[in-house]
Formats: sequence, C-alpha cells, structure tokens
Amino acid sequence: MRNFRRFALVTLCLGFTGVASADPVPVDDVVPTAPKATNGSTVRVGTAVGFIYGAPDPVLALGLQAAVGQRFGRFGIEAEYTFLDLREHGVYNTELGVTEDSMSVGAGHRLAALARLDVLQFGPRVDKTRSLVTFYVEGGAAVAWNRWSNTALSGMGRTVPDDTKRTEGQAGFGLMIFPHRVAWLLGWRFAVSPHEDMTGSVCRGVSCREVMMPPDNSLVDHSMLFQSSLEFTF
Repeated sequence: MRNFRRFALVTLCLGFTGVASADPVPVDDVVPTAPKATNGSTVRVGTAVGFIYGAPDPVLALGLQAAVGQRFGRFGIEAEYTFLDLREHGVYNTELGVTEDSMSVGAGHRLAALARLDVLQFGPRVDKTRSLVTFYVEGGAAVAWNRWSNTALSGMGRTVPDDTKRTEGQAGFGLMIFPHRVAWLLGWRFAVSPHEDMTGSVCRGVSCREVMMPPDNSLVDHSMLFQSSLEFTF
C-alpha cells in the first residue's frame, strides 16, 4: 500500500509538467537550440511532492516551485522559491459528521540559493556540446517556514505546533532531458536541519493553552521531495 501511494504521488507530479507526443519529431523542430546553448539566464517552474519529517509528525507536501538563475557551461546557480501545501490524513468533524480524509493542516515556504552541476551526459548530442540526457547534482542552503492551521488541527483533536523558521541544507540529483532552450528536469531533493524541540497549543473552543510537543530523540529533521520542472534558457 505504501509503495502504491508513492507511485501515485510520483505519477501526479509527472502529470503536471510532463509532455507526450504520439509521433517522433526532431528535437530542433520542437525546441530550437538557444543561441548560447550552454550559457545564459534561466527561469524554471514546476511542481514538488514528498514528505516532511519532524514537523513534529510526518506530513505530505504538495507544492509549486519557481526559480531564476544563470548558467555557465555545465555549472549553474539559482534562487528558488517553493510553496508547499502540508496535508495530513486523519479523522475530523464536519457539518455532515465525522469524516476520514486527507486535509490541509498548514503551509510551507522555502527560499533557497542553489548550485547545480552537470556530471554525466547520455544519448546523442542535440548540439555541439550537450547530450540529450544529462545527470546532474545540486546543493545549497534555504530558509524554511512552516505555518500551521489552528482550525484544521484542532478539529482533528490534535495539538497545534507553533510556527517555525529554520535554516536547512539541501542536496539533490536528477536528470535533465532535452537540454535546449526548454529543458525538462526530474529529480529528488533532500533537506536537513538540526532538530529543535517544539512547542504548541491545545485548543478547546476559543480557549487555548501552550504545551510542549512530545519529545523526539532525532538529531535532525529532514524532508524528501520529488520534483518535475521546466527550465527556460535565454
């Protein structure tokens, strides 16, 4: 069941940004090679789906990404913003009665500075310098904000964590397909930050009291996101 859910999440992410074609068309007829194929300014937009751990409970994250950067041959730098809808499966009360479903319990924001390096190239070359498929690695640092919904979590009978702001390290890898003026990036992104004890609130009606969240012996909090995005080079 867990493997099926992960497969479904990856399929959902691919569906947002993947493009299929019934008849083979020359690459240069679809996305003409940029005048400077390996250098130029970049804009990237896409989707992300995965899990955030230590929040304090694991939550599903569905989100959108946007980034701007600059490419210097096989090396690139980016400034990236990510919005995440944080969701949790649970039982909660509605006007129609008790319901069991996945619902939004908060929102996450990530502002990152990243560097990416093309490591290996596969397949035929689509211009004089770049192959059809490129394996890349990336890394950087980000500021992560998590904002939690008092209404949603209280309705589930849960403790509401206080909002957090953390600095985290990020690393990832993936494939760049059709590295022309428009490239398709598929990859995994991992993030870690030192674990911090969290506080929260227990609300009953309009009355709330502050409490400590259950102890966690983890040394780090981490997240794992699968990303699908399109990168445009100018």
